[in-house]
Amino acid sequence: MESSRKMNGRFRPSNCIPAEHCMNQPLTGNIDRRKFLGTAGATATCLAVLGTARGEDATTPTQPARQSPFVTRGVYFHDGFTVEPRSHAPLYWDRETWQREIRWLDACGINAIEFATMLEFSRLPSTELERRKISDRLHLRDYAHSLGIQFAYQLSNTAVSTVPAGDEPGHQLQDRAVMLCPRQPGNFEKTLGIQKFFLDTYRGADFFEVMAADWGGCTCGQCGVPEYLRYISALAERLAEVHPGARLHANTWSISLWGKPTWGSNPDNGGWQDMFEKEITGSRAVIAALPSLPANVHLALPCHHLYRALTFKVYGGKTNTPSFPTPEDVQRVHRAGREILAWPHFVMDDDAYRARSWGIVHSEARYIQALLRELRRIGIDRVMGNLYLPLLQLPNTFVYGRLLQDPERDPASILQDFARLLAHRDDVRKLTDVLLWVENNSYWQQQMPPDGRLPNLPCKLTQKTALELASEVKANPNPEMSVPMPAGAWLRDLHRSIDRMSWAV
Repeated sequence: MESSRKMNGRFRPSNCIPAEHCMNQPLTGNIDRRKFLGTAGATATCLAVLGTARGEDATTPTQPARQSPFVTRGVYFHDGFTVEPRSHAPLYWDRETWQREIRWLDACGINAIEFATMLEFSRLPSTELERRKISDRLHLRDYAHSLGIQFAYQLSNTAVSTVPAGDEPGHQLQDRAVMLCPRQPGNFEKTLGIQKFFLDTYRGADFFEVMAADWGGCTCGQCGVPEYLRYISALAERLAEVHPGARLHANTWSISLWGKPTWGSNPDNGGWQDMFEKEITGSRAVIAALPSLPANVHLALPCHHLYRALTFKVYGGKTNTPSFPTPEDVQRVHRAGREILAWPHFVMDDDAYRARSWGIVHSEARYIQALLRELRRIGIDRVMGNLYLPLLQLPNTFVYGRLLQDPERDPASILQDFARLLAHRDDVRKLTDVLLWVENNSYWQQQMPPDGRLPNLPCKLTQKTALELASEVKANPNPEMSVPMPAGAWLRDLHRSIDRMSWAV
C-alpha cells in the first residue's frame, strides 16, 4: 500500500535557437530532429521510426509524418527529492544538465514542460540558493520557448515553508512546511501573496496550474471546494493582469483534502476509498463552477480512477472501480468553453515514499499505452506525465513520446527502438530482451490487482539471465538522437536496477 504522504541535444542550425544556447551541446547525439524528420510540422510526428520489427536494420527509412492525437504532450518535473547518486536528482541540477534533458524531451516529441515550487521553497526567497533556482528556471523557460516547447508552472495555495528565514530549503522529506487554514485571519492574504509572487515571477509561462492539495488544502472541517475556488479566482484575475494570453488550470489532485477527513490523519487506516470518492465529487463541483469562473480558468484532473493501481486495489479491483472522468464529464468541460488536461502521476516514475521502486530504471510501456488510449476514448487530448528522476527513466520517456504520437504502436517495437538508440547495433537484441523483462516485472505491474494486470510481453529471461545479458550490452557510440547522459552510464544504472528488483522472478 502506498504511503499516505503522497496522493499522490543535438546540433541545430544556428537560426533555430538564440546564439547563447549554441554553446551548450548535448553529451551525445548529433542529428537535428527537424532535419531527421524532413518537413514534419509542429503537430506532426516528432520522432522517426528507426525500425519497428525485431531484427530490422537500423537504416530503415523513416515513416511518413502523422498528426498527433494529443495537443499537449507534457512532462512535469518534481525536483524536491534527493537520491544517490546526487547527479540523478534534479534538485541539484545546473542549467547545462537541464538543457540536455529538455533537448531529449524535444527529440522524444514532448511539447510542454512544467515546474513547481517545492514545499520547503514555498515562501518569499531569502537565500542565494532560492534566487539561483528562480534564475535557472527563467532561463529554462526561455530555452524551452526557443525550441517551441511550452513552459508551465504549478502553484499551490495554503502551503507555507517553515524553514527559518536565511536558512536554505532542502529536500521534501524533511517536512518543513505547514498548511494554513484560509479562514483564519490573515492566512488567505499571506498564502495568496506567496503564490502571486511565483505567478508574477513566471509570468511568461504559457499556462499555470493550481493544485488543490498535497501540497495545499485544509482539513479544518469548515473549509471545502469554495475555499479552493477562492484561490483559483484570485490567481486567475492576477494572471489576466500580468499575462492576458496565459491559461490557469484548476488541478483537482487531492481535492478531497479540502474538507473534514473521515480517515483521520492517515488514509492507510481504511480511508483511501473515501478519499478517492471525494475526489470525484470535488472535481465535479469544480466542473459545475467553471462557467462562473474567470474566462482564463481551465481544468486539470488526476484521473486516478482510470489507471492507478492503488485506486483499483482500494475498490476491490479494476472492474469495481468507478470510471472518472467519464465522456460526459469531459463534454461538460468543453461545453463550458474550457480545456481539460489529464495529470496522471506515478506511471512513468515513482517517488521517494515507495523505497523499493525509488531510484531505479522503470519500464511501463503497456500501462502508459493503456492510459493514453483511455484518455483519447473519453475525449481528453492534453496530458502531463511526471518525471522525478528523469535520467533513469529514459525508456518510459521515449515510450511516452512515441505513444503520444500514436497510441496504437506496439510497445515491444518501441522498446526495441529505444534499445537501438542506446545499444551497439550488435547488442540491440540483448538490450531489447532485457527491457522486455524489466517491463514484465515492473513495480507498477507488481502493485496491480489481478484484474488490472496487463498480459506480459513475450520474454523468456529470468532475473539472473537479465542481469547477465545487461552486463554484456555495449553502448551505442553515436545515438541517432539527443540523449541526456552517456549511454554506457545509463546501461550501468539499468544493471544496478535489475539487481534491486527484489520482487521480480
